[in-house]
Amino acid sequence: MKIEAYAKVNFTLDVYGTRPDGYHALRSVVMPISLADTLEIETTADGSITSDTGYDDDLCVKAARVLRSQISNLKSQISDFGAQGSDFGAQVGVSIHVTKRIPAGGGLGGGSADAAAVLRALNELWELELPLPELAEIGAQVGSDVPALVLGGAVLMEGRGERVQDLRLKTGDLNLVLVNPGVHSSTREVYAACRAREKDASSPTDAMVAAMKAGDFAQIVAATSNDLQAPAVKLHPEIADALTSLRTAGATGVTMSGSGSCVFGFAPDSATAERISADLNFRGLQSWPVTTRLS
Repeated sequence: MKIEAYAKVNFTLDVYGTRPDGYHALRSVVMPISLADTLEIETTADGSITSDTGYDDDLCVKAARVLRSQISNLKSQISDFGAQGSDFGAQVGVSIHVTKRIPAGGGLGGGSADAAAVLRALNELWELELPLPELAEIGAQVGSDVPALVLGGAVLMEGRGERVQDLRLKTGDLNLVLVNPGVHSSTREVYAACRAREKDASSPTDAMVAAMKAGDFAQIVAATSNDLQAPAVKLHPEIADALTSLRTAGATGVTMSGSGSCVFGFAPDSATAERISADLNFRGLQSWPVTTRLS
């Protein structure tokens, strides 16, 4: 099976205090975008789970292992899966080939997108027929961004990422311009340098959700926010340069995604997004015109 693994951007990212499990508490509006890796996934009979990403902490492999481990907890449903009874988990393996396009260390959730695609693909290949909300719960065991990307579309993400809620965006898909400053931003270092907001402080995420429910493009653009942007810029001045270049080129609502280093801005239409991206590429910045994906 061939499946696209779509990157994400954070329209907002509110960072609160550290949880007992060591993760920061977050609130974020997450949007998948058209930039994607391509995965080719095949089941095998030797029980092995492999991929060719070359990463030691390969989330594709982890996703397949976590999902396979869940099957023993669903024995009562196995006859409905078309699977092979109680020995299914031990017998069925997976081979995963990944064509990478999403830059690593860019705050675009590339590894999480790949893991989410693996879960969705295996849900079909193994005839599990799990509903997406249940599959998203399994994805929370793989990584913080995985549940949102399993669910797809506009998502409100809370907790460390394990709580996700489908949002409705009345404006339809939006045109964005994405810029990669070419530096690897360490999630751990950026969070360590971030000053958490107070729980009773006004939430940009609430403003974004209200703007999306209203279907007001101008309000959506105005509500973009990322608490990790300031510490990331201090660690990597190249991010500040990318933000400035994107604004100067004509994008609006210019914001960093996730813990960086990639930044994005809005364009009113696809032609404008393509023009801005071409201008930035001409000036030596890696840039893409992309659209959000509501499904």
